[in-house]
Amino acid sequence: MTLRELTQSLAAGQDVRWANDGYRVHWSQTPRGPMIVATFTSNNFTCALDDSEVKGCYIKDQS
Repeated sequence: MTLRELTQSLAAGQDVRWANDGYRVHWSQTPRGPMIVATFTSNNFTCALDDSEVKGCYIKDQS
C-alpha cells in the first residue's frame, strides 16, 4: 500500500491493518498535529508508522 492509498482508505473508514490483523491503523491527534499510528488491539500498545512501514499496511477485508 502506498501513503496515498493508506490515507484514502482511512478517510473512507476502511479497516486498515499493519503487519498482521492485530495492528489496527488509524489517525491520532498529537500536539504536533495528526499522525498515522498502529494500535495492537490486544493490549492497546500504539506506535507511529514510519514511511518505510506504510507498505506493510492492508485493508483487512481484502487480504
